[in-house]
Amino acid sequence: MKVQDVLTHKGSDVYTIDVDKTVDDAIDEMAAKHVSALIVMEKGRPAGIFTERDVLKIHVKFRDKPLEAIAVRDAMTEKLIVARPDDDLNAVMSAMVQADIRHMPVVSEGRIIGVLSIRDIIHQYVGSLKAELTYLQDYISRLEDAQYD
Repeated sequence: MKVQDVLTHKGSDVYTIDVDKTVDDAIDEMAAKHVSALIVMEKGRPAGIFTERDVLKIHVKFRDKPLEAIAVRDAMTEKLIVARPDDDLNAVMSAMVQADIRHMPVVSEGRIIGVLSIRDIIHQYVGSLKAELTYLQDYISRLEDAQYD
């Protein structure tokens, strides 16, 4: 299974926020879009990622500062670990677990074409396992029917 398979199934929407917006703006955007990560943009280019984990980190780091006074640039994760559409899903999942990240941008031809979450990958695998289980149950049922004929 490839990364593109997941993007085809879930869609390839990429939600972004400008680096100079506030953490409060980012939280509002994430809530409005029902997502747990935003790609942070600076001058039209990806500068990092802002996730629900960053909200927790910023709460601890700037405990006495209101969220509307903290710029996303000060709260985001700068190091982007990315996947490509033709990457193997097992390898991507392994990289995400190893890096302890839950979101991975997908890059093609120098631009972000989607964002994978660990949840997206799990949903893809569960769907595949359900289909395989159904196939195996049908196969066993046919074997049992043939045995009694």
